[in-house]
Amino acid sequence: MKTLFETSAKIKKGALLGLAIALGAGVGTAAFTPSASAATVASTVTAEQSLSVYNQFQKYLKNSAKTPASLIQARNYLLNNIKRADSWRATVMVLQLENAQKARLDAFSEKLFPEKVQKAIDAAVRKNGLQTGLTYTSLLNTITDPGVRAILTESYGYGYKLETSEGMYYPVMHYEGFKYFKSYIGKDIAAYIDLMATDSNRPALSDAAIIITWDELINRALALESYVKESPKSNRTAAAKDKLKLMGMFVFYGSNNTPAYDYGTSGEPTTIDPKLRQAYEKAVQNGTGDSKILKTIKSVLGLLDASGNRWNGDIKKFLLEFKQFG
Repeated sequence: MKTLFETSAKIKKGALLGLAIALGAGVGTAAFTPSASAATVASTVTAEQSLSVYNQFQKYLKNSAKTPASLIQARNYLLNNIKRADSWRATVMVLQLENAQKARLDAFSEKLFPEKVQKAIDAAVRKNGLQTGLTYTSLLNTITDPGVRAILTESYGYGYKLETSEGMYYPVMHYEGFKYFKSYIGKDIAAYIDLMATDSNRPALSDAAIIITWDELINRALALESYVKESPKSNRTAAAKDKLKLMGMFVFYGSNNTPAYDYGTSGEPTTIDPKLRQAYEKAVQNGTGDSKILKTIKSVLGLLDASGNRWNGDIKKFLLEFKQFG
């Protein structure tokens, strides 16, 4: 089992790297299909208005490379003025904002890592409770240190949200905030935002453990697979494929702290998690359409039936030879 999970970790790392590259690569030449609401909004916008908004946004975005605070200006400007842009330019600007936020995230995260900042946030969260204590409102109402408050205000301005894992607090992309733009942009990117928001609102993984149900995990993988099929030329199809590969690994191998199969005394895989087996069966029973994920689950179920639900060489060979989704 160790070899499988080493493989899983390697693919996971590669998938995350690929996702970061895809999100930072610019908008490319993919076509955007306006949604009905985006088309309605665009019909009331003049070409001059749209171009003016686009050009001003580009100025803020260009300045953000040298002056990070300009990214906050760019985001605020887009929030206030996207309704004055046509759907194509609105879509481009939303993708560029995501690119810029992703590009800035790692460098900005360093500001939250000093012990002083971590302790201030932790004390505030412990005082107010994790459920509500990690919101900017709660933190800023509790923390008095001006330096820490400035960092939190900056994080809020960039559009990030705060998460915690393994005793650390850090910023992540806040895709729920991107939902504001959905009525102004192409329907494929609006659908992409929904997919990403599902995961950023309730991450599948924390401390190397899967923290959602197996059913939900499979459903998320199916949703990504559906997006890739329905939007093959979308600017974010490559990013969705990378995330699909990662979710596929979780579906069939689990994670380091939530393995798909129990461990034996020597660390070898033994019996499949009964809840995962049940989730497999439910997914196949309720599934519709031509899904590679469901076909693979069905094949694994057949192998498990033959082995008495135990891991064996046939399952190992099948999964190792299995080509990743996408």
